[in-house]
Amino acid sequence: MARHGTPTPGQAILEGIEWLKMDKAEFCRRLGVSSEVLEALIAGTQSITTEIASALESVTGSPAAYWKMLERKSKKLEPQR
Repeated sequence: MARHGTPTPGQAILEGIEWLKMDKAEFCRRLGVSSEVLEALIAGTQSITTEIASALESVTGSPAAYWKMLERKSKKLEPQR
């Protein structure tokens, strides 16, 4: 399915896992996080910290700044409470 606009961090992570032809367990291992943290990142309930952005850069090749930008944009789109 085609996606329009900027992906959420979770969508980008899932696309990265698919592109790398890696299962989630291997992705977690390389990222250095638990499966619970990965699922929270995908769901958007865990923020992309500087450390996670750096790890994502190492695993996916996408710059840490890209992951932080996705995080900022996704927070702007959240409804205000």
